[in-house]
Order: sequence, then structure tokens, then C-alpha cells
Amino acid sequence: MINKPVFYDTDCLACFLIIGECSILIQMFSKIIITEPVHRELFNESTPPIIKNNLRVLIGRGFVEVKEMSILSSVYHCYSYIEQGLRSDNDTRIGKGEASVIAFAKENDGIVASNNLFDVKEYTDKYNLSLITTPLILGKAVENKLIDETKANSLWSKMLDRNMYLPDDSFSEYYSNNYEDDCDDFLKSNNIF
Repeated sequence: MINKPVFYDTDCLACFLIIGECSILIQMFSKIIITEPVHRELFNESTPPIIKNNLRVLIGRGFVEVKEMSILSSVYHCYSYIEQGLRSDNDTRIGKGEASVIAFAKENDGIVASNNLFDVKEYTDKYNLSLITTPLILGKAVENKLIDETKANSLWSKMLDRNMYLPDDSFSEYYSNNYEDDCDDFLKSNNIF
């Protein structure tokens, strides 16, 4: 079980919430932290009710914690610079959710959980932060025998059916072709899981 603080971006957490399969996360993490901007994204008008309902349950159980930012805090200053692209090598602005997750992870020696590699990868590399994605979480769940490959393929298929973006057509395809490379590139340490 991971005890380091894990800051979830909307897309990564939504993959599990939308299919109602959060038990894997509960087995793997002592707690999940979402930032206030991510909380707003997950509860906006266009978010499917199943995501909101499942998230309410997890917050009520204390498994998901919502973190707010004081505008006087170092986290807020970091967030503000990242969101405006002022810390990007390409001056690229990124979403408020992604920026807040990176800022909290940076200031708390935490882990970024996001599927949005386009927005977060530059910063996880720059700040040497561990990055986990939905595919990598499923891969670690299989590797640690929390689920088998058949179950991982079933979850993957359900996520794709609910229009979640995943990099391959099946979990098995990802696991055999990309999983090891992602572990080497994203985790930055062998002691995460």
C-alpha cells in the first residue's frame, strides 16, 4: 500500500469512479487526495451522476480528502506559475486541475496521478515527481496479485466503453508492450508500490 501522498487529477480518478470500481484504489492507497480545482471539475454540471455519487461515498468514508489552497501559500504560488505556463520550457499553459495537482505534489513530496501526459509529464520530469496513470495502476494491481489479467481487461474495456481515454485497445496489449517502459519512465523509484 502506498503511504506517500497521492494527488489525483480528474481523468485518472474518473476512470475508476465511472465504472464503480474503486476497491482497487482502496487496496492500493491509504488515501487519495484531490485538490479543490479537481473537486470542482468532478462535480461540475456535465459530470455524469455516477462519478459524483461514487466520489461522495469515498469522501464520506474519508478515503478521499479534498485539499484547498490558501492564496498566501507556497502551493498557490507554485500552482499559479504552472497554470500560467511561467514554469514551462515552452510557455505552455495547462489546466487548473493538472496545475494544482503538480503544485501540491511538488510542495508535499507527493505523487501525481494523471492520464494527461501532455500537460503533466514536463513537470513530473522537471520536479522529479513520480507519476502514476490508470494503466500503470492496473498493471501494479496485476503485478501485486490484487486482480488477475482477465479482470484488468474487463475494467479496461468498461473504461473504454464509458469514453475514458486509454492508450491501447486492451489491458493485455498495454501490459505486454508499454507497462515496463512506463514503470521505468514514470515512477522515478522502485519503492513506490
